[in-house]
Amino acid sequence: MKILVLGGTNFFGKKAVQLLLDHGHQVTIATRGNKKNPFVGRTSHILLDVEQEDHSGWKEVQAQRWDAVFNNICYTREEAERMLEVLRGLTDRVYFTSSMAVYGDQIGGFHEEDFDPMTYIIDPTIEITYGEGKRQVESVLFKQNDFKVTAFRFPIVLDDDDYTQRLHHYIDKALKNEVIEVYNLDAHVNYLKGTMAADSIVWAIENAIEGILNISSNQSVPFSQIISWLEEAVGHQLQVVVKDEIDYAPLSTRHDQYVVPDKAENLGFQINPLAEWMPDLMKRLTKERSR
Repeated sequence: MKILVLGGTNFFGKKAVQLLLDHGHQVTIATRGNKKNPFVGRTSHILLDVEQEDHSGWKEVQAQRWDAVFNNICYTREEAERMLEVLRGLTDRVYFTSSMAVYGDQIGGFHEEDFDPMTYIIDPTIEITYGEGKRQVESVLFKQNDFKVTAFRFPIVLDDDDYTQRLHHYIDKALKNEVIEVYNLDAHVNYLKGTMAADSIVWAIENAIEGILNISSNQSVPFSQIISWLEEAVGHQLQVVVKDEIDYAPLSTRHDQYVVPDKAENLGFQINPLAEWMPDLMKRLTKERSR
């Protein structure tokens, strides 16, 4: 297939491009060029700033027809509307990264039907948070009829090469025997491994899966379990304090917040439990950060 990827030089987007290439697809990446193309000689590269309506890269995108488009960098209604205008008549399928954040601060496990973009009314006066931006993107894209749409609602994605270093933050604190502040040890969470995120993207593209997909590990655990795995990784008991106000707690939540990936699993995507990869990831990061 001839596939356009908006983004694709960082984290799980990069992993998805690598997997598409491994499967023999013809891939073009479109990026601002801030990061070196890691696939030189294996992909075509369009220089494109998606935030600029009149950027010359859009003309290069429009010069071809695409079997599928994967957008990993769509955060606002305006960007979604621009993509819709540019891709009209150029592809039949668009896939994009959404987020568990569309469900807001509700108490979950969340199922796909807990947020319906078809009935969502965009309020132009509302503050545009990350979650609100993704809600508006979904609303714009799912209400159009020019191409079929697939949204990946990912929770927090973790891996060795997570550039945000959210799990690394806890590893470092544990290694220094510093106090780890959490909101709620009983709150159930789940996460997604970067390689599994990439696997889900390629699986959906290759199988022409349409609609909204929660993708995550299929095992939610209380945050106390995350702490226990972390203690096992670093080899000693941690100092953990439960607080209402914390400056930075990138993985801890105030209440249950996780997605239920039953739909994707029933469609044939293989889901791995959190326990199969999280403890090993913690051990690898501990070894790396201890050097």
